[in-house]
Amino acid sequence: MGEASRQRMREIQRLQQALASVMKPEFVGTWLQTPNDAFGGLKPVEVIERGEVDRLWRMIHELESGSPG
Repeated sequence: MGEASRQRMREIQRLQQALASVMKPEFVGTWLQTPNDAFGGLKPVEVIERGEVDRLWRMIHELESGSPG
C-alpha cells in the first residue's frame, strides 16, 4: 500500500470516529448511504466520492459546537 493510500485510510478512520462522536456509531453506515437534504439530496458517501469531504467535516463541527448550519 502506498503512502497516499495509507493517508486516505487514516482520513476515513478519522471521519468515522468523528461521525461516531455526533451520532450512534452503529448508525454511521446507514447515514453515509442515505440521501441528505443538507448535501442537496446527495448521500454523504457521494459527497466524499466527489472529493468534498470538507462538507462533512463542516457539518460535524457545527453539530459539535451546537451552531446552526
